[in-house]
Amino acid sequence: MSIVGCSDAELVSKYVKGQEHALECLILRHSDSLLRKIYAKVLDEDLTQDIHQEVWMKFIRVVKAKDYQEKGKFAAYIHRMAGNMVIDHFRRQKRNPELSMERCGDSVLGVTEEGLNAEELALQTQWHSDVKTAMEQLGEEQREVVFLRIYAGLSFKEIAEETAVGINTALGRYRYALNNLRKILGVEID
Repeated sequence: MSIVGCSDAELVSKYVKGQEHALECLILRHSDSLLRKIYAKVLDEDLTQDIHQEVWMKFIRVVKAKDYQEKGKFAAYIHRMAGNMVIDHFRRQKRNPELSMERCGDSVLGVTEEGLNAEELALQTQWHSDVKTAMEQLGEEQREVVFLRIYAGLSFKEIAEETAVGINTALGRYRYALNNLRKILGVEID
């Protein structure tokens, strides 16, 4: 039986047994509907992609920790996880509005806002400098994934192909890079 024709339960079982391609099939099968669900709630393309990535990273961690129990309801499980992560995002945003990787992305790209007064411009210039310094502290693989995502605007599938790694490796490198940037920049993470 082709892996593409497998049920979600069979794919999860194959992934648990070490068949990485099964995870890629699950991601491809459910990404469109997850992305639509997330976007409908956050109305931001970049944030949608970030939350989507976090959903799959969390699923990978749950499976690796052997905490996932297949009950024939994978789609409901992954959609509930996405909904919970959207709620978590808005909770974090209320507590810490500085937690925006978009600001980091703007800094990496050198984007400046117009109409800033001298103090705001100085703060923004300092932030840009801090982000560039933080980027230099990342490992080569993490820095590469961040640049491919932010500069080139590649999807994680395209990044995986470009760097010749699996999609979950590309997702992981990006997630670790964001976490490391947050730590280096002193931004709190929940």
